[in-house]
Amino acid sequence: MEEMKRAIYNLLDIIRVYTKSPGAKADLDEPVVLKTGSTVEEAAASVHKDFLRNLKYAQVWGSGKFDGQKVSRGYVLEDGDVIEFHI
Repeated sequence: MEEMKRAIYNLLDIIRVYTKSPGAKADLDEPVVLKTGSTVEEAAASVHKDFLRNLKYAQVWGSGKFDGQKVSRGYVLEDGDVIEFHI
């Protein structure tokens, strides 16, 4: 059954990205679901249009070279990344 779930998930071509507020722990209960290849900018827009408009930068834990790496709007996210928006 687990193998079938993974196969379906892979066919959907989506990633799960988790958000966190500055100074807080990541919310690992409710991921933001995006298409594979989505950027920080697209993640910000999916959370709230004001996040996209006012976004200065973001920090990413997971796929970056090091945890808490400061990234640009065009940074491509990967499944399981934790992102912190700074507006």
